[in-house]
Amino acid sequence: NQKNNRRENLMNIEFVFSEFGTRMTANQPDSFTDEYRLDPTYSSVKQFFPEAKLTMYTDNRDLGKNYDDVEIRLVDIELSPFDKSNHRWGWHACDYYQVKGLLDSKADIAISVDSDVMFVNDEVKTILPITERFGICVPQNERQMVKVDGIHTRGNDGDFYIDESSNRGNILTYDLWWMSFDTKNTRSRKWLSEFGRLMVSNPRRAPLQMSRAAWNTGIHPYAMPIQWGVGHGHVGCGNEIILHLGHQRVREYYLEGKNVS
Repeated sequence: NQKNNRRENLMNIEFVFSEFGTRMTANQPDSFTDEYRLDPTYSSVKQFFPEAKLTMYTDNRDLGKNYDDVEIRLVDIELSPFDKSNHRWGWHACDYYQVKGLLDSKADIAISVDSDVMFVNDEVKTILPITERFGICVPQNERQMVKVDGIHTRGNDGDFYIDESSNRGNILTYDLWWMSFDTKNTRSRKWLSEFGRLMVSNPRRAPLQMSRAAWNTGIHPYAMPIQWGVGHGHVGCGNEIILHLGHQRVREYYLEGKNVS
């Protein structure tokens, strides 16, 4: 722990939030209010990385009114790549501006985060040396395969067709609850840039576009163990580091003490 604390103190760290529309249009439960939009993630960051810079991309300055230490980067959505006539514009904008925030960061390590995750112990600080080693890290998708998570028939904003690629969707898919980036890593920057390009040219489900970016560039992010993004499929896995509280089953198990099956 002392070694990790020294590492943190020597580094410039930035956390990037990206919030557009209501929490519901950001795929978060309506039990989380917009009044304290950045929680529970904000409180986790302040507990474990108190000196980190905090930035939020948003189309609504009022979302930051209860967070005086967060830099607001206001986006005119009318000038953005995303059309509000698309009912998923909030998801697309959130995903794209997280990536833009990472690419534009002047910190040593930049970490984009959704607002519905919770860090649960000091082991989260090892994200710094792990990111230094691998360049970019992401949680893995519990559905694992592109052809399962991103297939056009699933109705989740994916548009993957089996015959569109020689990999036939048999490659790993990721999740975007958080991403950590060593800003000096040129290969990881190339992957992020391709992901951003895909989101602008064809706004779709982010995990699918993450996998497409990996296939197009031959560069893939390091997929972290399930403990770094515990969703409803991995409740009770043990050694948990980051919980995805956007999943009701996760909230019930860890916060409410319910015996969920």
